Amino acid sequence: MQLDSFYVLGVTYEDLSLVQREEVVKKGSRKILDRLLEIGKIDGYILLETCLRIEIYLETADIEGVKKELNAGVFSIEKNGITGVEYLFQVICGFHSIIKGEDHILSQIKNSYLKELERKNTTKSMNVIFNKAIELGKKFRHKSQISKNALSLEAIALKFIKSHFDDLKNQRILIVGTGEMAVSVLNIFTRNNINNIVMTNRSKKRVIELQKEYQVDALDFKDRYLEIEKSQIIISATAAHHTILENKMMEGLGAMGDKIFLDLGLPRDIDVEIEKHGNIKLYNLDHLWDVYRGNEANRSKLITKYEYLLSDQLDKLIKHFEFKERSRCRNKSLLEQELVS
Repeated sequence: MQLDSFYVLGVTYEDLSLVQREEVVKKGSRKILDRLLEIGKIDGYILLETCLRIEIYLETADIEGVKKELNAGVFSIEKNGITGVEYLFQVICGFHSIIKGEDHILSQIKNSYLKELERKNTTKSMNVIFNKAIELGKKFRHKSQISKNALSLEAIALKFIKSHFDDLKNQRILIVGTGEMAVSVLNIFTRNNINNIVMTNRSKKRVIELQKEYQVDALDFKDRYLEIEKSQIIISATAAHHTILENKMMEGLGAMGDKIFLDLGLPRDIDVEIEKHGNIKLYNLDHLWDVYRGNEANRSKLITKYEYLLSDQLDKLIKHFEFKERSRCRNKSLLEQELVS
């Protein structure tokens, strides 16, 4: 692979609203990419879908054909070659995150890469690129210490909820989901001695596993609506592509006490119709960023100070591919000489 066949297509929170990002996810890029891979229009791909960005990293000799298949007009990000690799390096170091240098994007990219690697959807060259990116992401955070005392998304969520209640220890909390974000929220709550927590998921097995580490009550998923009646705070953070908490199943909400619903899913998990009940407050990811305004100046300085790490890693990657190309040409020349002789 020459680096000029490496592409990035994507959209982030900077380009589209939460509702618009939901629509991109619902279109189901993976099915299209799998079909393009099967027919040979692309050689490999890695799909990154988070609450803040949807990005496709791929190797292809026919980017225009791929864009047409993906209806890529919605994608505001299109990078190619060295520029594409540099963009990946910036993303994994948190340069393009709302919270500069945050840790989640590193684990999200790593998990997305490993998922596609297991599905055999990557190429040897993409493996080199992503391994270099992951190595860089770890090194950048270690050297810069940018994440020290960081205000993470789950910390923002906690701060946001605290702004609505005088004492969280007296509130009953329901967490729906057991993915990375849900567990991060659970972790920061318990670290702050907030333990009146009930957790549910389609697979109760995972909740039971979490009980070994956290003080949490396990709930059958089918009983989630009954638990909502008892809880004052409901947090949903699943990867489902459909509504998890439907208004028609919660028609009695209006007769209950004040409740806060926090939807951390993308697409959103909670039916927006619940807001018609005057005692209900529904918030989502876009609301959380109103809480976050600090630390940006200091983080920007750290990014500038340690940006050289990206340049160094990019130089190493370019040299790797240049060496591979020279070796390929040399072997080809030797083969031609043998055939002539």
